[in-house]
Amino acid sequence: MPTPLKRLLTFALSFALALGLSLAVGQPSQAQFSLPDGFGGKGPVGPPQAVTRYGNIEAIAVESPLSATTLFTIASPTVYDRSPDAVGDRQTVEQRAEEIQSKLLLLLKRPMNAESLVFEVSQLNNVAVIDVRDDQFPRPLVLLSVTAFDADFNGQPIDVLANQWRDTLEDELRNGLAKLPDDQRRVNHILLGLLLLTAGLVALKYGLWKRQTQLRRQKKALRAVAIAEAADGATDSPHEAIIQARTAFLQRLPQVFTLERQLAVLDFLQWLLFWLMILAWYSGFVWVVVVSPYLIRNRFKFLNVLLALLLLWFFTGLAIRISRRLIDIVIHRWKPFDRVDFLDFGDAQRRELRSSTIAGAVKGLVTIAIALFGLLSALNALGLPTASVVAIGSLAGLAITFGSQNLIKDLVNGFFILAEDQYAIGDVIDLGSATGLVENLTMRVTQLRSASGELVTVPNSSITQVKNLTRNWSRVNFTIDVAYHTDPDNALGVLNEVAQTLYSDPAWHDKILAEPTVLGIDHVSHIGLTITVWIQTEPGQQMAVGREFRLRVRKALEANGIEIGIPQTYALEVPAAHPNELPKHSANQEVR
Repeated sequence: MPTPLKRLLTFALSFALALGLSLAVGQPSQAQFSLPDGFGGKGPVGPPQAVTRYGNIEAIAVESPLSATTLFTIASPTVYDRSPDAVGDRQTVEQRAEEIQSKLLLLLKRPMNAESLVFEVSQLNNVAVIDVRDDQFPRPLVLLSVTAFDADFNGQPIDVLANQWRDTLEDELRNGLAKLPDDQRRVNHILLGLLLLTAGLVALKYGLWKRQTQLRRQKKALRAVAIAEAADGATDSPHEAIIQARTAFLQRLPQVFTLERQLAVLDFLQWLLFWLMILAWYSGFVWVVVVSPYLIRNRFKFLNVLLALLLLWFFTGLAIRISRRLIDIVIHRWKPFDRVDFLDFGDAQRRELRSSTIAGAVKGLVTIAIALFGLLSALNALGLPTASVVAIGSLAGLAITFGSQNLIKDLVNGFFILAEDQYAIGDVIDLGSATGLVENLTMRVTQLRSASGELVTVPNSSITQVKNLTRNWSRVNFTIDVAYHTDPDNALGVLNEVAQTLYSDPAWHDKILAEPTVLGIDHVSHIGLTITVWIQTEPGQQMAVGREFRLRVRKALEANGIEIGIPQTYALEVPAAHPNELPKHSANQEVR
C-alpha cells in the first residue's frame, strides 16, 4: 500500500480515536463569559418532578420510611424560581418534605418502645405542630407543622387535619416498629437462603472449572504432540523444521478448534452461573425491599450503586459475548469470503486461515470498544464530579495523542496486513529479523514460533517486508549436476520419468498441485550438465515432496548408470628450479 495512504489512514485513525474519547468522556461545562440579556441567559429554575403546582400552591406527598406508602400530602406557597438567590430564606415544599422524613428517621433510630409512644397535637408559636415523646425521651420531638396552606389544599380545618395526620403517623409508626423485629428475622432468612444458593452455584462452577482445566490440558497436550512430531522429523535446516511444525499444526488444528468450542461453551456456562448468582442476590434484595423498605433505605443504601455497577457489568459482558458470537456466525457460517467474486482469497484452506485471523482481530477491537464504553458508564454511575471527569478525559486524550503514535502505527499496519492478506495464522513467513510459523495475529502484534521453539513477538509497525513461504502453493526447486559426458536426452528422460512416477503415486498425488516440469539444462561447465526440475506442491509440502523426489532420483541415476558431475582438475609437474630462482608455478597447481 502506498505510503501516503498509510499516513492518511494513520491520521484518520488518530482523529477518530481522539473524537471518540472526547464524546465518550467529555461532559458539558459552562462558558467563561456571559451573553447579553435575552441571549441564552438562565431562566427560572422550576420545581422537582415530585412537586405538583396548583396556582399559588405547590404540593408534595410525604412517604413513610417504614413501608414507602404515602402518609399525607403537604402544601406550601408556590416558588416560581428555585435558584439559590431567588429562594433566599424561604422554605420550599420539597424541603419541608425532606425535613419531615429526617425527623421520622431520627425517631426510628431512637431505642423507643412502640407501646409507650405518645403522639400529640400542640401549639408552637401559634402554629399547630405534631410531636412525639415516650418515657425514655420525655422531651417532645416535633415531627411537622400544619399550616394554613395544608388546610386549604386538603379542605380541612387546621385542627381537624392535624388530628388526622397525628392518627396516621401514630398508626404507621406503632405498627411499623412492632413489625420491625419480625421483618428483621425474615430478612435474615432471605439472606441465609441466598448464601446456601450461592454455595450450590459455587460448587457447580467449581465442577465446570475442573472440566475446563481438563480440556485446557488436552489442548496443551495436542500442541505438545504437534511440536514432538515436528521435532522427530526435524533436520538441520531451520526452514524445513518450521515447515514440519506448520504441517503438524494444521493437522491438529481441527481438534484444537473442537476443544476451543467446548471451552467457549463452558466459559459461557461459567458466565451464566455467575450472573444467575447475581440475579438471585438482586431478587433477594428486591424481596427485602418488599418486606422492609426501611432496612434497605437505611442499612443497605450502598446497594443502589452496587446494583447499578453489577447491571453495567452484566450488560457489558453480555454485549461482548453476543458480538463475539455474531462475528463467529458471520465469518464461519455465512463465509463472506466465499461470496465475493471480484477478490481472490485463495483456496479453501487459505480462506479458513484468513477467516480465523480476521475473526480474532475483529473480536479484539469490539471487546475493547464495548469495555471502554462500559467503563465510562461505570464512572458515570459512581457519580464522579463533572470537572473530574472532564479533567480525566482531557488528560487521557492528551496522553493518547502523544504516547500512542506507535500504537496507531501498529493498528494501521495490522489493518493493511489483514486487508491485503499478506499472511494469516498458520502461515510460515520470513520477516528478515525473524522467521517462523504465525501462531497469533492481532491488529497490534504478530507472534511467530521459530524453528527452535521460541515465541517471537513483532510489532506490526516494524514489519516492512514479508516473505510468505506458504501462500496458496509452494515449489520444489530441484537442481542436479550430471557428468559432462552423459547423454543429455537420457538424463532428461530419466528425471522426467521419476517426476511423472512421483506425481502418479496416490500417496503423493494430493500433495502435488500440477505435473512436474523438467525445465532442461540450465548450465554447462567443467562440473557437468546442470538440470532443473520444478514441482508445484500444496503450501508447506515442498520439503516432504522434495525429500521423496531426491531419494527416487538417486536410485534412478544409479539404475541407469548416470554419474554425478565432478569438478575437473589437472596436476602439472614443474621441474626443479635453481635454489636462487623462484618457481613460476607451484606443484600440483589446479587448472580450470
